[in-house]
Amino acid sequence: MYAFEQDVPIDAALHAQIVAALGDEPPQGLLAHIAIEREDGHLHYLDLWQTRADCDTFTEKQLHPVVGAALDRAGIHPDREPPRREVTVVDLWGSGFPHRIAV
Repeated sequence: MYAFEQDVPIDAALHAQIVAALGDEPPQGLLAHIAIEREDGHLHYLDLWQTRADCDTFTEKQLHPVVGAALDRAGIHPDREPPRREVTVVDLWGSGFPHRIAV
């Protein structure tokens, strides 16, 4: 499993535009994408993937083009992608998962 946290310089409205452009079908290998609103109105992501390769493929081929276009329209021009902080998941449990995942 590959999991990371990331603070991003966008709000919930811009996130909704990005999600709409990506469509309803989750990408291969995505277990969960959780977007959390911070006190400053920007978002914090927690993503869980089956593999880092799945994440990297989606990011490069699908996500970056959509996010780049959305940021341009919003007049946001970051110098670089915000850093990801890899996290270690020790337990994943809930009705959205067919079985408990313990790492």
